[in-house]
Amino acid sequence: MTMKKTFRSLMSVFLAVFLVVSLMAVPSSAAAKLNKTSITLTKGYQTTLTVSGASSVTWSTGDKSIATVSSKGKVVGKAPGTTYVYAKTGSTTLKCKVKVVAAKISASNSEVSLDAAGDTQIVTMTVKGSHSGLTVGTTNKSVASASWVKPVEWDGNKIKIKITAKGEGSCRIKVYLKNYSSSCYKYIDVTVGDSLYEEDDPDTDSDMTILPYTQKVEVNAGSTYDLQVYSTKQSNLTYSISDSRVATVTAGTASGNYRTYTIRGVSAGSTTVRFYDKTNTKKYVDVAVIVGGNLQYYEFYTSKPTSTLASGDKVVTIQVNTTNYYMLVPEGYDPAYVNTLTAQKFGKYSYYEVYTTMPVRIASDDTYKTFTHSNSAYNYGTRYVLLPANYDEVKYNTAVAQYNNYYEYYVVYNVSPTVQNAWDNIQTWSVTDSSTGKSVTRYMLVPYNYDTGRVNDVIANDKDSNNTYTYYIPYSTRPKYNSSTDMLVYYKKGGADRYMVVPKTGCDIVKRNDAIQKDTGTYETYVMYSTSPTPTGDQYVEPMTWGGRTVYVLRSTSEDNSSRASTITTNAPYGT
Repeated sequence: MTMKKTFRSLMSVFLAVFLVVSLMAVPSSAAAKLNKTSITLTKGYQTTLTVSGASSVTWSTGDKSIATVSSKGKVVGKAPGTTYVYAKTGSTTLKCKVKVVAAKISASNSEVSLDAAGDTQIVTMTVKGSHSGLTVGTTNKSVASASWVKPVEWDGNKIKIKITAKGEGSCRIKVYLKNYSSSCYKYIDVTVGDSLYEEDDPDTDSDMTILPYTQKVEVNAGSTYDLQVYSTKQSNLTYSISDSRVATVTAGTASGNYRTYTIRGVSAGSTTVRFYDKTNTKKYVDVAVIVGGNLQYYEFYTSKPTSTLASGDKVVTIQVNTTNYYMLVPEGYDPAYVNTLTAQKFGKYSYYEVYTTMPVRIASDDTYKTFTHSNSAYNYGTRYVLLPANYDEVKYNTAVAQYNNYYEYYVVYNVSPTVQNAWDNIQTWSVTDSSTGKSVTRYMLVPYNYDTGRVNDVIANDKDSNNTYTYYIPYSTRPKYNSSTDMLVYYKKGGADRYMVVPKTGCDIVKRNDAIQKDTGTYETYVMYSTSPTPTGDQYVEPMTWGGRTVYVLRSTSEDNSSRASTITTNAPYGT
């Protein structure tokens, strides 16, 4: 028994030592953690990121033109935009989203209380980084307005605004940079008289103010939106959501009178978040939440996506008539595919656009051209360009070159081409656009030691081919025309010669006169127009019937009208 006890004792000691050694050999399970996953920097400003739970870290940035990072995690904003900073430790890579804005805006007073309509208060704004395009606006003009204190002038980085009460209620004054309205702004909360809340109880003695940054949130399923809510009594502020199957809400930490609430989209639909005083439920503000479907590439959204699927993604704005749509696309996306999806969805194709499938004609005599693209960023295959009858070959050349990001030698373009080699040369000349009568510049890329004769031939052919003309269009240069069928009308505009081609037979005299009047802005006396001129001095307007329609002639009481009768009949006061 003694030996067994001794053996058991030895085994117990051995196991205890083994466990201690084993535990000492296991590395720490504490995971490496980045102190911030998202930051916003003003251009030229800096901050430092740190990683806990790691002995060594290698730092890098996704786009050095937007932000740089040092070997010690110091991040510096270089230009407006968004990128990521990466911290690699062992086999783990952490990332922090970095948003660089053009400037930083602060206010001497972020909360303004005015007693009644007509009351005003001056607030000093400090703008660092950029002053260009600074704008001031209000969320409710019936409550308060804001304007620059006149004379409008900067005192270094400071400028003053005047807030004027218009009526009882609450609103926000937004001071922002026009080109960065969603990233560079400052809100000033304004209250005039008593704050207005739905179903406000006049008998309550609660004076709590609740102001969310917005009362409408749009977020996609699986994405989040951080909403800041201002309250004069944060300890009394609480919230509820009407349908947690559509979205959820999580309260973050408070900073002064502000608290951030994270709204996460769960499934497509709409719901409402109510922020209210828990001591008086009749003091509340509702925020509408609209949740879209799961975010996907090449889908049309009516609101701009606030998140992406990858760091290189872009959001393309597509305008259809007067409505803007948004599409999330990956880095290196094919614009022809976007054009095709847009045309198919809205049933609207455009000339000189590149498509991945055969386009539908706009007019019966439309045509199209095909080409096999050379841009390695896109999927290979045939591309289509819709063209009108008598299309402009140069516009077609330009559309293909811009799509391919490649310009060929000795081809005419209407934009300046990108050179293939440092010693390439760009030839330019001017022609008259037959559709507008205006002078436009042509471009041609040529190699070093180019063939001068070939260049001259291309330029001469382009100039000759553009000596076409359209009837009743003003030209600043004299076009070539067929004198057997047409005639040239000339007149003056601001002392300079102007030209117009009209048919010899069947010329619409009134249409010609209207076109010249529209170009010069002047009505001539004893000339027929389809619209009535405004007489001055001794002038008067005489309606007439000509060609079965009513026309108007500006006449003068001081001249011998009978001697001008034949002029009105032939209506040819312009040189031919």
